[in-house]
Amino acid sequence: MRKIGNYTLLLMLLVLGFACKTKNDVEAFKEAEYSLESINQIELNGIDLLKKKRPQDFSFNDAATLYTAFSDNALNAVSTIGLKVNLPEGSQGRTMTVTQLKWQLLVDDQHTLTGLVSEPVELKNGLNTITIASPLTFASGEGSSQPDLNKLLRLATLLNKDSADRPKVTLQIKPTIQTSVGPFELPAFIKIKG
Repeated sequence: MRKIGNYTLLLMLLVLGFACKTKNDVEAFKEAEYSLESINQIELNGIDLLKKKRPQDFSFNDAATLYTAFSDNALNAVSTIGLKVNLPEGSQGRTMTVTQLKWQLLVDDQHTLTGLVSEPVELKNGLNTITIASPLTFASGEGSSQPDLNKLLRLATLLNKDSADRPKVTLQIKPTIQTSVGPFELPAFIKIKG
């Protein structure tokens, strides 16, 4: 009987230890500062947007591909980004596995795009180079249930504009992280500094 009590106590201590580590990991990544250091690739339905500086750079075929995908709500992006994570002091050795990542893009404080990354991503302190694939959903225009095609055209050339001409762009993420007690979604979006 005493052995069973000792095993139960040991099991409870292990569970408590994992729960405390999980809580500390979650807190460290909630308090971290995130910044977008680089964008090395952005393809939208196979079209390299980093090569498009103005609307005239899109061929008729590019425009037809994007319009069809936009009309069918079947836009997909593949991008490679450099995401810098600055963990709080004393937490630099921690890592976090993001099992799912909701994201949203605001242009001039207006909700423009949302996406969901379903592939696991490992984050650590410092620069993380991440390649992500995500379906895109455009926000609907005011009073309309259809997304605004002008937002797609504006967004397609946005990344290559000079910083003086570029509107204010805000990227926010809401990760679901793997913990020792299962997946945990952070309760609020985290703003990524540009």
